[in-house]
Amino acid sequence: MKIGVRAHDFGRQEIDALAANIKNAGFECVQLAPAKSIVGINSFADITDALLSPIEQAFSKANLEITVLGCYIEPSLADREKRLENVEIFKNNLTFARQLGISIVGTETTHMDINTSTQEREKVYQLLKDSVLRMAERAEKENVFIGIEPVAEHTLNTPELARRLLDEVNSQKLKIIFDPVNLVLPHTIGDQGKIFAQLLDLLGQEIVAMHIKDIVIENNEKTWRNIGAGVIDYAPVITWLKQNKPDMRLLREGVMMDSYQQDINEMKKLCS
Repeated sequence: MKIGVRAHDFGRQEIDALAANIKNAGFECVQLAPAKSIVGINSFADITDALLSPIEQAFSKANLEITVLGCYIEPSLADREKRLENVEIFKNNLTFARQLGISIVGTETTHMDINTSTQEREKVYQLLKDSVLRMAERAEKENVFIGIEPVAEHTLNTPELARRLLDEVNSQKLKIIFDPVNLVLPHTIGDQGKIFAQLLDLLGQEIVAMHIKDIVIENNEKTWRNIGAGVIDYAPVITWLKQNKPDMRLLREGVMMDSYQQDINEMKKLCS
């Protein structure tokens, strides 16, 4: 396994400094969202072919793998025009990923109220599926994976629904980014073992990257902690990964500059 981090947790920097600083901190790979992490790139529209080569060269020089190109869009919007604009952004990032030699472009699937009715949720799911079908067509052309992340508060909110989406889209380029924290809610934290086991059972072989962070529940809300200082039990998940996906990339989300070494140490313990 390799230990990584979101690049923009290190702040917006010049590309050479960003890659060098992350590598010097002790991380081996990154999830890179250029518009959040690179000086001079403030939106997806700022990414041009001319900028791709310096990005690739900086990370190659630092011997730092770009595991995931972060492209968080809104693929379930009711406004068709805006939804398809988001889909086009993602499709363009699939092309950028291929040019950069990155194998995964990652996204979530639009926030939803957890109390949304079953009927309304089905309507929004159909919008998501339409978007992903369009994205998968480009992914197959570019030979790049879509890494879609189930999140309890989003359209794709359960392992079962994620399995349904993969089956109905039926593309070898549609895969899963697994974020255990994002699959639980404050009132379901006690069921975390069951939820994680279900995802691994239904989707384990489809996981292409994993986000890792930790939380406690305070005032019925998630509060962030360093890895190992919260309530998330990673041991069964890591055991499964060691047996079935030993080359998995573990990407730390929300790292703090004053305590990232604590996270690295804990991640190394998990992987040992």
